[in-house]
Amino acid sequence: MEKWKDDLKKLLEDRSADAGRAGETAELQSRVRKFFSGKVKPAFKKLKKELERYDRTVTVTIGDRSAALEVNYQGQLELDYKVKVRGESPYPETLYKDGSGNRIWGEGAFREGPGKYSLADIPEEAILENFLREYQARLWSLSK
Repeated sequence: MEKWKDDLKKLLEDRSADAGRAGETAELQSRVRKFFSGKVKPAFKKLKKELERYDRTVTVTIGDRSAALEVNYQGQLELDYKVKVRGESPYPETLYKDGSGNRIWGEGAFREGPGKYSLADIPEEAILENFLREYQARLWSLSK
């Protein structure tokens, strides 16, 4: 079978298995909350403090399954950065406006490559580094 067909089969079988696990355990919910309170919240707090030193307006929202950090400068959105969890896999999501005012949305990963990773695999430093990489790319696009 062609590789793309194998990849599609694996993707759909994984989604089917995930759907079968719809009833989330209390243990998983606890790990997710701990991830947001122990890793994401401290990272966002550090980012907020530093960004505000450069006259950015920063809004942080932390929930049980997602967190958002919105950065504005002189009334303009520079980056809306979110960390979300799907199952036990955290991932970043970004929203920003390009130089023409178009809203651009993207979903990323904290690690490169096809392998899965879990909440335990992502340290606070990875969140900080990912934010900085995304923020740098957005500022570059705004300068064009």
